[in-house]
Parts: sequence; structure tokens; C-alpha cells
Amino acid sequence: MTSNEEFIIAAPEGAVQLYLDPMGTDYKGLRRVAESLCTDIRLVSGIAPAILTQAEQLTGTVIIAGPVGGNGLIGRLIAERRLDVAAIEGKRECYRLQIIEQPLPGVERALVVAGSDKRGTIYGMYAISELIGVSPWVYFADVVPQQVERLALPASRLNSSSREPSVKYRGIFLNDDWPSLGSWATHAFGDFNEHFYDKVFELILRLKGNFMWPAMWSAEFSLNGASSPIANAVHADEYGIVMGTSHHEPLFRAGSEWQKVYAQFGTSNLWDFRRNSQAITAFWEDGLKRNGAYESLVTLGMRGESDSALEGSDQENIELLKQIILTQKALLKQYNLEHLPQVLAVYKEVETYWYGTSEAEGLKDWDVLQDVIILLSDDNFGNLRKIPEKHEQKRSPGWGIYYHFDYHGGPHSYEWVNTTPLEKVWEQMTMAFDYGIRELWVVNVGDLKPMELPVSYFLDLAYDYEAWGTDAVNRTAEYTEHWTRQQFGAGAQPEMVAGIAQVLADYTRMNGRRKPEIIRPDTFSLLHHQEAQRMLAEALRLERAAAAYELELPEALRDAYYQLVYYPAAASANVNAMQIYAGLSRLHARRGSVFANSYAVLAEEAIQRDKQLEQRYNTGISNGKWQGMMSSPHVGYVRWDAEGWSYPEVSRIIPGPKAAMIVGVEGVEQGYTAGTAALPPFTNLLQERYLITVSTGGAGFQYQAVSSADWIRLEQEQGWIGSGAEIGVTVDWTKVTGAVTGEIILTGAGGSVTVTVAVDWTDIEGFEPATFIEAHGVVSIEAEHAISRVSRSGVEWKIIENYGRTLSAVKMLPAGVSFGQPEKAPYLEYRLFVRHEGEYLLSVFLAPTNHLSPVSGLRYAAGFDGEAPVTADALPPDYEGGNHSNGPWCRAVMDNAHVSVTRHPLTAGQHTLRFYGLDAGLVLQKLVLSRGPLPASCLGPPESFLTPHSVLLRN
Repeated sequence: MTSNEEFIIAAPEGAVQLYLDPMGTDYKGLRRVAESLCTDIRLVSGIAPAILTQAEQLTGTVIIAGPVGGNGLIGRLIAERRLDVAAIEGKRECYRLQIIEQPLPGVERALVVAGSDKRGTIYGMYAISELIGVSPWVYFADVVPQQVERLALPASRLNSSSREPSVKYRGIFLNDDWPSLGSWATHAFGDFNEHFYDKVFELILRLKGNFMWPAMWSAEFSLNGASSPIANAVHADEYGIVMGTSHHEPLFRAGSEWQKVYAQFGTSNLWDFRRNSQAITAFWEDGLKRNGAYESLVTLGMRGESDSALEGSDQENIELLKQIILTQKALLKQYNLEHLPQVLAVYKEVETYWYGTSEAEGLKDWDVLQDVIILLSDDNFGNLRKIPEKHEQKRSPGWGIYYHFDYHGGPHSYEWVNTTPLEKVWEQMTMAFDYGIRELWVVNVGDLKPMELPVSYFLDLAYDYEAWGTDAVNRTAEYTEHWTRQQFGAGAQPEMVAGIAQVLADYTRMNGRRKPEIIRPDTFSLLHHQEAQRMLAEALRLERAAAAYELELPEALRDAYYQLVYYPAAASANVNAMQIYAGLSRLHARRGSVFANSYAVLAEEAIQRDKQLEQRYNTGISNGKWQGMMSSPHVGYVRWDAEGWSYPEVSRIIPGPKAAMIVGVEGVEQGYTAGTAALPPFTNLLQERYLITVSTGGAGFQYQAVSSADWIRLEQEQGWIGSGAEIGVTVDWTKVTGAVTGEIILTGAGGSVTVTVAVDWTDIEGFEPATFIEAHGVVSIEAEHAISRVSRSGVEWKIIENYGRTLSAVKMLPAGVSFGQPEKAPYLEYRLFVRHEGEYLLSVFLAPTNHLSPVSGLRYAAGFDGEAPVTADALPPDYEGGNHSNGPWCRAVMDNAHVSVTRHPLTAGQHTLRFYGLDAGLVLQKLVLSRGPLPASCLGPPESFLTPHSVLLRN
């Protein structure tokens, strides 16, 4: 590559010079970011560029950075028509990178970073950091870039212009910040001061965000500065971070400030505008005086103290909110701040005040709020609560969304590692964008770590919706690989990048099924569908994969890998295994089997491993940098918060003096010391393998298993039982010609047990392709395996790969369209065969979507063979999303699913099931047809056998 085809940033003989105009109004902030860029260049090349502020000192090769209109040298290059900024002029937060030969005397070449404004310039500088291989998580995850002696970039990658961001305000909320983030920040920086926030501001800008709600549990952003109380706000303004305060902190005042300073404004500490309006108004006025000069988004309204509801009836609270907002707007006008963007958070009970009730008119049509951004919310568990009606989507101030990757509240808090798969973020946030929510996106990231992957994705989606939004269905796996390559590409081969990305996807999917804090020993069925055993095997595979990639990476990348991948994956898998081991110890103790003791040991080892993994994070990586960061309780929650949490209790038995043979089979809780038992019937359609557990209640003994038929295969026919063994039972289908029954005789100390083995036979010759076959009274169907997907009114079903608790999901897109009647709705068709005549139950497994408007539900219709379908609403009449006193919602977010059941009379034979989507937001994951209620399990039966077929429908 010739010198003209590349731009040399650093080489052994020296580095470029970086020029900033000291007279520019944005100089202080650009200087901070320029120093950060120079540090990045030194990390990669070993040489840091010098920052110069006098153009006549420039020589050789330089980088010139500044906003259009805020850098004299850039202005001159534009005037001379040597710098083309037509693509960014008049836009917000855009940048132009362009190489210019001999831009001024003594300078051979310049790389110009011209921004449409300050943030555009900053994004341009950090674009260079990214191009040279520096991750946005270089500080917050210790990602070490690959070092080179000669640092040069192809000119083709530098002559470019950026796009205007899709969402105007894009940011994060540091919340629920004790014990983890607070412990670390206090240890590392002394407080939540400007030294801490400078690192956070740089991270947000590297991720192309521009907005923030600061930590607020015990911190006051505008009082915690080290050099001066207001230093945090000053630095934010210099960096170009638009600051706000959270949904219950109006007019720049942190929630914890009031009780500390109320005496300055009155004699009462009541946070009650009805009874203490004068003092509270003065308190807000003081906040305006303190912060009004800085770029901010002003929170309006008022909630009760400590994030609670206002007292009073709905009508009284609506009228009170009107008085409060009028007072706040009057204060803004008094101080000439009415031009500042303002936001009202429609969060929790405020949603009722916004929409109103049958007795009280809400705020939604109040003209005073016509210039205010309305911030809607999810239900704190990643599911949107309400979205704008079609006629409301174009309101000029725009709409915002407050989303959650972390939550401290009911029914149970989750504040540990990431539990939100990217597929869920895509499905919910694309729906938000498509419904017109494009002014403000802010996400609660808790302690920030270890939410690195979803934070990156959330902000990238908000910045470049065209690349990752609605038209990018099923690109989340591609994004995860892209992100993995950004962190580890310097030391990882392509196949390793793909493998690490799979670990990230697998652990978040596992946590998305059921959050670690609320997994119990009996969450996954110990008796049905081999569910607990399957989930245990999955967890152990995940932990092994995470460990293997850690060993393959270069030493320099292992600290980053531990934080970003290994710890969240291995620790999450370990919690799953811990709880399943504890559950198995209890099951076998009830059976009187010393197997209980073996599983108790495994559970206790997992408990110790949990402590060791946490200790290594806090003190054993990055030279102890992250002390205290991983301190959140994350196991065995018994109430909404961590109070009373505990590791699972295990069960043991005291072996008796004599040996006794204990036999256990799937689906039966008790064990057998003598007598009979039965396995569930086999079917040649499922290729099943069942387990018989054989153990002792006392001393060890020799056992023997003998089958009465040559078609019964036993994996281990005899052996010594010290504690226990598992005998795998399968069927040799080449020796079965019909429905048959056989026996296994198990003999050992204490007698013998006869286990009946039956074959539930179906001859599939002549069946149509892609037909699901009933077995054991069940037909289980993954939603994507339809034989047809029929569109109506421009709405079609799309598969969302890897979304949901088992395989995938299907959703009607584009979002926002509902149908009153099934005959007008898009539908899915499935072909199935049932063995018996009678009434069947159809269990429909859906994503936990809420009402998207005050009048919507989550309706669908299901019918067979062209007959009139049965219409159902997955949301019961008393359903209230986000209300932790509402049982149906609590079950939905804990299980991460709605399950709705309809009844259908069927004849024996083949049928076609047609499933209609009626309400917007409905996401189908699984269908289970059964002859009776399903046995208790978390995920339902595995998918039934599907007759041979050509490739089923894909998107």
C-alpha cells in the first residue's frame, strides 16, 4: 500500500500531531476527548500524539479536529473548498473524515475531523479510536487492543461522512447502584465524583450515546464533585452529555437531596406539595439556579418520596400534578429556561394520571404539555406497557421510552448479570421505534457491569436504526459476533469469535428463561420430560465452553474475557446447576436413596464455586481493579428484594446399617424398595431415552438388570452400587413391529423391582409431510414449524430466531396492526395427528407482552380444519402490567411467558390447526395440544416428532 493509500498515525519515528482551536466555544470538552484519543493511540502504538493549539506549530502529518463554525482552520479549509462538509451541514451529531494534502504551509497531510456540532466532532475522534482497534470498553472491561509498531489506516476508510442518529437522546441510567457499583466507585474514586463520571461520559460517547440519568440511590450528582460540588455537572456539559434526572427527580434535584437540605427552604420535611408547596417550590428554584446553564433535559412532575406514588385519589393526584407542572413551568420561564427540552415520565401510577380513568380525565390532552416529551416505560422487566396511538405518534415534542436491564422491585429484583437476550431488546425496541418513540431512549443498566453487551446493542440500535432495526430481523447473532470481534478479534481466530459469541447468546438465553435470582430447586421439573436433567446438561456444556475459550485466548485478553464472557456465563450456569443439584438431593432423600447425599455434595460444591467466581472478579483480575463490583446477592430470593436470600438447602439421608435397593423412574416421586414401577410409554416417533435410577438406602450392593424382551436396550445391566447409578433404557426399533410391552427385572439387596416398559406405536406410512404426531397424549409444536404463513393487509408472520425459552418465536410485522375478526387476520397453519377422539386442550405459549393501549388485549384465535375458531385473550380481565400486586403479571414476568388455554373437540386422525393473530404485539413461541392438563414443568413438553418434510418455511 502506497503512502497516498494510507494515513500513518504513528510509527517508530513518531506520531501525528493533533490540533484543536483554543478559541472554539467547545474547546474544553474537545480537549478532554482529544487526550482520550491520544491515550488510545499510545495503547496501540506505544507513542502518544502531541496536542497543539497553534496552527503555525504544525508540521508533517496532523489530525485537525473541530466543529464546523468552531474551528478557524477548518473554516478556512471549507472556504477554500478543500473540505467538503455538505453531507453533514445542518444536521445533528454528524462528522466528516477527510484526508487533505498540504492543508497549510509545513504540513504534508491532514486528517480532518469536522463535526456538525461538538458531539459530532467527538464521535469523529472516537471513530478513529475504533478504527485503530480500541474498544469502547477499553476502560470499563479492560479490553486490550492489539499493539503494532506502525499504525496506519487505509485512506478509503477515512474519507467518509457519518449518518444522523436515529433517536435524538440516547443514554443510560445508573441505578440500584449498591452494593456493587457504589462499593467499587467509592473504593476506586472516593465517591460518585467527576473522576468516576469522566470515565462514564467517555464510555457513553464512545458508544455514540449522548444522554444520562446519574446514580441516585445515595448520590447527588450536582453535589458530589471532588474539586467543587458542581464538578460532575460541569464536566458533563463540557463532554457534551445531556444530563437529566430520573422519573421521580424533578428540576435537577436528586431524590436524596430534599431530606438533607429542606431546612434551607422551610421548617417541614414533608415531600408533599399539597401541604408544603412553598418550601418545595423554593427547593426546585434553587436547582434551576444551580444547573440551568448546562445542557439538560428537565424532568417535570412529581412522585412520592423514595420512588413511591402520590397520596390521594386519581382525580386529586391529577389535579395536583397540574398544579405542580404549572409551578415548574413558571419557574423555568422566570429564569429564561423555558427553551430547555422537558420530559414527563409516564411511569407506574403516573400512567393512570396520563390516560385518566372513567371518573377522572387524564393529562394526555392537556395543552400545557404540548411542548413536553412524554416518556413511556416498560413494565420494569423489558416489556412495553403502553405505546402511542396512531394519531398521537407525530406529536412535535416526541416520545421517549424508559427501558430496563436491571430492576429493584417486585415481584423480584434482578440486579446481577444480564438476563435480557438481544432478541428481546430487538423485538420490544423496534416496536417502540415503529410506534413513533424516537426522541428519547434511556435504559436502566443498574451497576453498568456486567451489562456491557446489551448496553452496546441498545445504543447502537438507537444510533443506527436503519442498520439494526425493523429490517434487521435475525441480525442479533451477527451483532453479537461483531461485538465479540471488537473485544477479542485481535487475539481470536474467526471460529473462536463465533464460539465466544455463542456463549454470550447461550447464557443470556438461559437467564432469559428464568432470572437467576428466582430459580428454585424445583423450577425445572425433576419428574417430567427429563427437564431438570436437560437443563443441567445445558448449563454444564455452557460452563465447559466458556472455560475452553478462556484458555485459548492470549493472556492479555483474559481479564476482559472474564468480565465480559466467562463470569456471567459460568456463574449463571453454576447457579442453574446448583439449584438443580439441590432439587435432586431433595427428590432422592424423599425416595430414601443415598443418591441424595451425592447430589448434596454437588450442590455444596456449586455454592463454593459461586463464592470463588465472585471473589476472583472482585480481587483476582485486572490487578484487583474491580474490588466490590460483583457484590450483589443473586441466589434464592424469597421476597421482592435481596433481604432473606440464601443458598439452597440440600437434603441428605443417614444410610441404614443394611443395604436396600431403591429404584426411581421418571414421573414418579417416590422410590421402590420392592414391587413394581412403570416408565412412560416409548414411541418410535420420539427416539426417547429414559433413565432408571438405582441406588441404596444403606450399604453398597451388587445389582443386576434383566430385560424380558430383546427389543429393550439397557446401557448398564449390572454393577456395584455404592451410592447410585443411572440405567439408560432405549428401544431397538428394528425389533418392534407393533405396540408391545416388556419388563425389566432389577435385583439387588432388599429384593427386586419390576419396571414395565411399553411402546406407544404409530405407523407413519402414508402420513403427509410435516405432520406432528401425538405421543403420550401430547402434540408439542415449536411456533416456527408452520406449513404455511398467510399474510393479510400487508401484515406477515416473521420468525425471530433464538427468541423465547425453547427454540424461536413468530411475530406479526410490521408492528402496530390489530384485527377485529379472525377472517381478516394473518394466520399460521400446522398439520398434526391425534390418536384419540375427545376434547383436547390447546396451550399457547406467548411472550409476556402487556396491553399496548388502554383498550387492547393480547387476543388470538385457534381452530381446526376450517371450522369456526375459538377466540381467546392471553391477558385475563384483571391483568395489570407492571403492578407487582397483580398475580397474572407477576407469573408472566417470572416465567417470561403467557400461557393461555382453549378447548377443542377432535376426532382421531389428521387435522390442520390454524392460529390467527388478532392483537398487535403478540409473539407466539410454542403450541401444545394435550388430552388433559399438562404435568407441572417450566418449559412444557419438548417438540413432538415431525414426519419427514422438505425445508419448512423460513423468513
